[in-house]
Amino acid sequence: MKNLKKVICLALAVIFLCPILTSCGNKMVMTGAGLTHKKTGVEYLYVLDPCYQPKEYETEPYTKWKYNDFTVEYYAVKGFEPTEWLYCPTLGELLCATGAELPSLEGFAPNGVFICVEANVPYSIYEIKDQAIVDQILQRLTDPEAPSYSTIMPGSNYTIKFVSEKYPEFYYSIVLVAAEDGVFVHDRMNGKYVDMGMLFDEFELYHGEDEEP
Repeated sequence: MKNLKKVICLALAVIFLCPILTSCGNKMVMTGAGLTHKKTGVEYLYVLDPCYQPKEYETEPYTKWKYNDFTVEYYAVKGFEPTEWLYCPTLGELLCATGAELPSLEGFAPNGVFICVEANVPYSIYEIKDQAIVDQILQRLTDPEAPSYSTIMPGSNYTIKFVSEKYPEFYYSIVLVAAEDGVFVHDRMNGKYVDMGMLFDEFELYHGEDEEP
């Protein structure tokens, strides 16, 4: 009987201890310029282009990184294994396993654009499918000679999201501001506002400085 009790106690201890061990092993640790998953040993680097966002990610976190009392949860990107891509919706951080890459906007090869009143496509108010117009927007954004400014007058804020058949799991998301003097796209890589000329005139996006779109 005593031996049986010992076996039962040991089994219960293992049952309660397993989640703790799993939890500890399923954390991230900071290594070099990124994070490493303790259990799998997979190294992740931060995607430096802040415009990239996954279209969907899992509802349950795959892992987390904790620093003092601050905890960051990372989710697997739908369409990939968690050992390839992870996303933190709280901070907008996208992590890629060492060796994985995402291109510049030109390499993303966009074939459509959503204009959204919020950061999510369900709140889109316009969709551009004409490849010729998409190419014109892309050319304007990547033209080093296009007029750009460090600041602009306040206006109506939107988000434009490029989509691509080449990278169907991701959006390339940029802030668009419709001001009284024109429509500008905020390039977060250099902090400049690129003047989009008349490319968005047909959408009548400006609603006044203090009005919601």
